[in-house]
Amino acid sequence: MSERAYCSELNSAEPLLGTADVVDVWVLLEYRPAWQAKAIKHNELNPKVKAWLADGIAKLEAQGLKVRPQMVRQPEIDRPDTRLLLYHQDEVRGGLLREFGAGTEGYADLTTTGIDELVADPRQGRVIEDPQYFVCTNGQRDRCCARFGLLTYAKLREVVGARVWQTTHLGGHRFAPNVLTLPQGVLYGRVVTETVESFVDAVETGQMLSDYIRGRSCYPKHVQAAEVIAALADLRLLHVDGDESRATVTFAGKSSSVSVTVKQASEPLEVVASCGDEKLKLVYPFESA
Repeated sequence: MSERAYCSELNSAEPLLGTADVVDVWVLLEYRPAWQAKAIKHNELNPKVKAWLADGIAKLEAQGLKVRPQMVRQPEIDRPDTRLLLYHQDEVRGGLLREFGAGTEGYADLTTTGIDELVADPRQGRVIEDPQYFVCTNGQRDRCCARFGLLTYAKLREVVGARVWQTTHLGGHRFAPNVLTLPQGVLYGRVVTETVESFVDAVETGQMLSDYIRGRSCYPKHVQAAEVIAALADLRLLHVDGDESRATVTFAGKSSSVSVTVKQASEPLEVVASCGDEKLKLVYPFESA
């Protein structure tokens, strides 16, 4: 593959559905300095903050939860405080996004309470209900994310202002620009600048755009695909029979339940997973069965 080629352009025909990494808890920590390729591991956070972050994640993972730490920033906003955003599924309120640390200096006040404790107590923090947008712009990880993600971030700033953040690697460079929407809990791909306004209109009204959706991150990948194929809003997962190779997934809708059968394609696609990769990766897209 040419060093000048972009993996997101080479893979433009690959289906998006069911490609979001499965995440139970999103941990989004504001960090303004330059990001490294693996920003969570390689950064200039002081040892106390690193230990607090690692300890909280380890305790959540010990509960069987899949945790995804991200670094986020808003370069255009100059403020003295540092923020932490947590997102997870709450039994009562569904997708719950909360903000911590606003009004504090640095990370000092954030580290007084464990991340696992914050997740366990939904009464803490400020609940955010208005949609927030997190665009992967980490060009050190893959150049597609900077080349295309920064353009989408700039356009989103024009449309939603301070409700958009830059973030580190969301997974799936080849689907750039990648945008995570919270508290919707959905990861989208190929959200180019020309589609931003219609994309925002849909997200703000609770819709899920099938043209761009990769999946709802709290679901296994075959369930993500089934939800997209069902093409109905406000579905609640009831039952899954099967696995990634073939599954029948039943959701509860507003008026009745709906079942969708999905399977992985029998023939693989060859894709370039990241810019600069010499070898192709085999993927088996989901499709309706």
